[in-house]
Amino acid sequence: MKKILPLFLLSIFLVSVSFGEIIFDYTISGTYVGGIFQLNSESLLVTGAGADQIDAKGESYIEVQNTLPLEEFVGGIYGLILDDLSTMNYYGGETNIFSIYDDAEALFSGGRIDYIRSYQDSDIFKHITFVVDLDSIDLTGDLLTGDWLGGGGSFSITLLDQAGYDSVYSNINFVPEPATLLLLALGGLVLRRHRQKKNG
Repeated sequence: MKKILPLFLLSIFLVSVSFGEIIFDYTISGTYVGGIFQLNSESLLVTGAGADQIDAKGESYIEVQNTLPLEEFVGGIYGLILDDLSTMNYYGGETNIFSIYDDAEALFSGGRIDYIRSYQDSDIFKHITFVVDLDSIDLTGDLLTGDWLGGGGSFSITLLDQAGYDSVYSNINFVPEPATLLLLALGGLVLRRHRQKKNG
C-alpha cells in the first residue's frame, strides 16, 4: 500500500487535464517575462519564450509545454518555484533551477532541468514524478541522468539537497508511463480532499 499511495497523491493534478479543457489565467508564449511572475491560486500555460522566475503559491497550476532555449532575457525559465498546494505538468522546455516546497507536486516528462531543490519530506509520499525509461536511471553523487519516455530525449540534473529535509532523490517517483498516473488520479483526488479537510 505504501508504494501505491505516492501514485495516488502525485497524480491528482492530472485530473483537470484528463477530464476537461483547462482555461488558463495566463500564458507565456511569444515574449520573455522579466522579474518575478507570481501566481496565487491561478493557472499558467508556457508554450514559448520564458521568464526570469515563476513563483506559484496557493493552489496554482502550471503547465510547461515548451520554451525557447535557456538564455537570459530571451528564453527558458531561470527559476521555477512551486509552493503550498501548487501543481505542475512539465512536458518540455528549459529550466535552470526548479524548487519545490510544502505540499506542492510536479510531474516531469520531458525537457531540460539543470538543478532541482526540494524543501519537502518524502516519508509519506513523493512529491516529484518523472515519466522515464526506468532502465536508464542513474544517480552518481548528486547527478541524476536518464531518458524521458517515448523519445523525449535524455536528462542530466544536479540534485541539491537541503539541510533539514529529505534528499531530492528520495522525493522523486519514477514511473514508466503516464497512463499509470491517470488510472490512479481519481483515487488521489479523494485522498487529497480528505487530507485537506483533516488539516483545514
